[in-house]
Amino acid sequence: MTNASIHGVLPVAILPYNSDLSLDTSALRLQIEHILHTGCDGVVIGQISEVSRLTTTERFRVAELIAEQTGDKGVAIMSTGGESIAQAIEYSRQAEQAGCDALLVMHPSMWALDDEQMYVYFANVIESVSVPVLVHHAKSLAKRPMSIDVQARLLKTFGAQKVQFKPESAPTAPKVSLLRDATGGEARIFEGDGGMMLVDTYKRGLAGVIPATEIAEITVALWRALQTGDEKLARAIGYPLSYLMCHMMASIDCYLQLSKHLLKRRRLMSNTLIRPPVDFTMDPETLCEVEKVYDQLLEFVTQ
Repeated sequence: MTNASIHGVLPVAILPYNSDLSLDTSALRLQIEHILHTGCDGVVIGQISEVSRLTTTERFRVAELIAEQTGDKGVAIMSTGGESIAQAIEYSRQAEQAGCDALLVMHPSMWALDDEQMYVYFANVIESVSVPVLVHHAKSLAKRPMSIDVQARLLKTFGAQKVQFKPESAPTAPKVSLLRDATGGEARIFEGDGGMMLVDTYKRGLAGVIPATEIAEITVALWRALQTGDEKLARAIGYPLSYLMCHMMASIDCYLQLSKHLLKRRRLMSNTLIRPPVDFTMDPETLCEVEKVYDQLLEFVTQ
């Protein structure tokens, strides 16, 4: 655990498995070290980490592992949302006890919650812990979009340090502005679309960006270009990154297949296994195009 503020580039780790589909904790530690070595500001376990496919015991172990491996080198953020308030509170308290610096809490995905139900869910979880909570609105999993009013109400109740935001509701960039304006510029907002809209959303007011491991170096380079006001460089990175994300973000399992493929090519993962059932089959032509764009981007930012 560190006392550092939550900001900057915070990649989501992609969970690696052994051949028997048990967690490969050695490979996960290697991945965390890679993330921190690239200049990122911390590590996140999120929905793209297959957290919903983990057992309760595994979730607790992963929370302990990221807190331990990250140490004082960055912030450790654990996904602790659940389908019930009780689940989310249990996951959240355990992650806090394990030493995680903050929590990424997604809404339930099985029901279409109205504004009051959404507020009550998040308020109960936030009250149960002392560490900051990033309110995660997952556009692909929400039965009903989370309103700006609910998010603003949470911030007003708990404060801008305790409650922060990872909104993914389309259209992303205008929604960032709406949340910013509804909170008088107080909301700490993290872009959560793989950097797809980062060139636009950055200037609207962001505290950070939450990509995934395979684009860690790319996102760091883009973030730094934006920080220094180098718009030409930012667009040279941001535009092909957006094209790459258009291919990768068709579904969670599409992203996982492509991300794990790219990580395996870089020897950061020994295989591309995903815990079944898996709802996506990758075609070779898409894979070829993704490889080309990714390789060119990585070469550009590391040259």
